Amino acid sequence: MRSINKRMAGVAFAMSLFSVAQVQAAGTVTFAGWGGALQDAERKAYLKPAEAALGIKIKEDNMDGLAAVRAQVMSGKPKWDVVELASNDCVMAQEQGLTEPLDYSVISTEGVAANFYGKNWIASNAYSTVLAWANDAGESTPKTWKAFFDPEVKASRAMYRQPYTTLELALIADGVSPKALYPLDVDRAFKVLERIRPQVVNWWRSGTDSAQLLRSREVDALAIWASRVDELKQSGDAVDYTYDYALVDYDCVVVPKGAPNKELAMKLVAEIMKPHSQATLVTLIPNPPINVKAYDTGIIPAAMAATLPTAPANIDKVVFFDPVWWQAHQAEVQRRFDLFIQN
Repeated sequence: MRSINKRMAGVAFAMSLFSVAQVQAAGTVTFAGWGGALQDAERKAYLKPAEAALGIKIKEDNMDGLAAVRAQVMSGKPKWDVVELASNDCVMAQEQGLTEPLDYSVISTEGVAANFYGKNWIASNAYSTVLAWANDAGESTPKTWKAFFDPEVKASRAMYRQPYTTLELALIADGVSPKALYPLDVDRAFKVLERIRPQVVNWWRSGTDSAQLLRSREVDALAIWASRVDELKQSGDAVDYTYDYALVDYDCVVVPKGAPNKELAMKLVAEIMKPHSQATLVTLIPNPPINVKAYDTGIIPAAMAATLPTAPANIDKVVFFDPVWWQAHQAEVQRRFDLFIQN
């Protein structure tokens, strides 16, 4: 009996070695994301299906932005193959030579608008800043950006504690056409912000903070990420929002310079951008797809699609953020904005 058990154990061990050898032969890539609920959703929508499709092993790590990528690249031994960054950082990483050119013979851009990808990066999921309000705040509560930036409309307000998106919304409210938004008229934007500065009771720092401001009714209306206010609305809170002139931004994926598994990294990015992967993600977390063909998969329910800023029905109502412009101007505008909100 022991002899049989030994033989069985030997067979199992050999099979285990064979399995490991298969994975090693197929390859391994490491994906680094923001962690939390987003990466949990990406694991189900992107990474596990990509493992099956490519026959590879995908390891995961978390990171906190461009500085972490820069440190790895400068060390000469990056450990990440695919990294998800904010749009500004993707553009900056390309400018600073920290990323590899993407292989668009492997990665399809069909269904992806030209403003959603560059030589070294491609947008992976979208999010938008919208105007939201408390339904029980009174009839004068602003429900358009024009009203939000009108000091005659009496309401307590909150805005993001960053110049990007904030300046864009001020200009939209002042009548600037979305198509003529960039280059930003910075002086004009600050004049618009000055009008309502006494009524901005909070400059929020995080999505959690913004949601709490509305939940607690500390403010009547605010600029907020759509996913945050949608969570409140779905929980039964008496709040609402509009996608009219929402500002759409995105996260994007890059391959760090010198990535150890560059070829497989390109294949993983290709899987991330497929309509099926993009559609699945938004059913798990309210981050809309970049690839519009995701709306043709049948995976996204019609009722959900009606609420998403990248859906065909909403695409003409929103404004697209330009990270290229910000990459060139952020340092100077940031200093001015920081002084503005402190005064």
